[in-house]
Amino acid sequence: MRKSFAFLALICLISFGCRNSKHSIPDHITLTWAGDPHTTQTITWRTDTTEKQGDVRFTEDSLNFESNATIFAQIDSGKFITDIGTWYLHTVAIKNLVAGRKYYYKVGYGDNYSAISSFRTEDTISKTFSFLIFGDSQSGAAKDTMNYSFFDSTIHHAFRAYPDAKFFINMGDLVEIGGYYHHWNNWFKAAKGVIDRIPIMPVVGNHETYQDSLEIKTEAPKYFKRQFVLPLNDYNDLQGEVYSYDYGNVHFIVLNSQFNEKKEAAWMRKEEEVWLKNDLEKNKDKKWKIVMFHKPPYYNKSERSNDTVKAVFQPIIDKYHVDLVINGHDHGIEWTYPIKDDRFYNRPSKGTIYLTAGRSGNKSYSDLKLKVWNATPLDANLQKFPNYISAKISDDKLILIAKTWKGDFEEKLIIDKKNDTIIQNRAISDFTYNTTRLVVFGYTLPTSVKPLKKDNIWYIPAKAFIKFFKQGDCFATGKDSMMLKIYVNGNNQNIGEFEITEIDKTEMISAKDIELKFGFTCKYDKAKNMLMFCKDSKE
Repeated sequence: MRKSFAFLALICLISFGCRNSKHSIPDHITLTWAGDPHTTQTITWRTDTTEKQGDVRFTEDSLNFESNATIFAQIDSGKFITDIGTWYLHTVAIKNLVAGRKYYYKVGYGDNYSAISSFRTEDTISKTFSFLIFGDSQSGAAKDTMNYSFFDSTIHHAFRAYPDAKFFINMGDLVEIGGYYHHWNNWFKAAKGVIDRIPIMPVVGNHETYQDSLEIKTEAPKYFKRQFVLPLNDYNDLQGEVYSYDYGNVHFIVLNSQFNEKKEAAWMRKEEEVWLKNDLEKNKDKKWKIVMFHKPPYYNKSERSNDTVKAVFQPIIDKYHVDLVINGHDHGIEWTYPIKDDRFYNRPSKGTIYLTAGRSGNKSYSDLKLKVWNATPLDANLQKFPNYISAKISDDKLILIAKTWKGDFEEKLIIDKKNDTIIQNRAISDFTYNTTRLVVFGYTLPTSVKPLKKDNIWYIPAKAFIKFFKQGDCFATGKDSMMLKIYVNGNNQNIGEFEITEIDKTEMISAKDIELKFGFTCKYDKAKNMLMFCKDSKE
């Protein structure tokens, strides 16, 4: 009898221990908005499979939390199956909150609750607020792909520096391999203490779609979409990836730029194009309009361009005069002149500023270059260290401050609507070239490479153009033709014969042939007197 009692006691002890294991206690607690920030708050958390139920307990009275807490039961729960295990994800959307109030809350069920944290609803009176912007937080260093301590330090330094930030944005590539859940575990561990106090409104990046370390196999960003509960749109295929929301006097739009990673992406381009037009049309009178997507139309990576993304989004951005576009992907902080139809201006009323966020994780690039569209020099300090951007909207002004993770260096950009001015630390002066210059992938080629116009057709020095890429050669095959040869992955490949025109004793090929044979697009900017070539890359 004693043995049976002892055995029963042991079973009870084991059961109690399992019930109260650390995995039954909620973790990955995440704030987002799926509704109005004035009156709602969406909270998502994770438990192991022993805990299938959950609720949120919240109150404005932190001193008498237990006696005054309101219980809001979960509205969505379900198994969350990953490559390393199965959990339950719980989501509660609290409604009918009071604007401008601070609430204290905890999540869980039964004996397993989280520690008490807090959130604040949007104020209806003030038009001044701040938020934080983080570039790619992925852990992508070649020998340290699971280390998210850099992001941990960056996000917590930023939140300590700006404790009044209302929410934060991550510009995509939150993790290195979106299909490996170990990365998400480390990312949520790094974000803990911030993501449970202010909402995250994230952007999907290309690495959220990767299912292997070789970045070859891609699919929908399933872990991203399950863990972040975001506003709905009109297209089921893009739920959780494309959305918009309002805060203060700003309309925010989030897009998915991962056309290369989507199979049969034509449908995606069309749906986003239609959705973006409709959304901006409905919100065209909002004072500030900010659009966010991962891959930058105006990039700083050497030859990694995103012309397909640019072709889909930019005409609509131009039409509705979006004030600011924020991108990631290049891991360096930089911004452009105000741009409309690829033309550069000095006043914000004339075009859109494109801001590329830096990197908040450990992955950096050594080939970031100053491009013709940059309105300020690339700063070595902001590229060398993880960094972040604080943004403050104050009615007619948008103040952006880029800082290294410890705040020991910063660059400032102010967009002033009332005075139609731009203020920044170190500006590059306006320019117009005296003689036509050739610009390829944003680089201005030397003056010795002179594009010339004859019979209304632009011509380029053939050998100089090929030499720029350091991957080929060209030679004459006859009196009026030329063979171009390039090297692809170490193999010779003949591109074909071109008709050549000799101008000033130089063998020239037409811009049209370059477009047809190499897949470039060509545009002449009369205001700056430059001939620009670019083409889409596959990264």
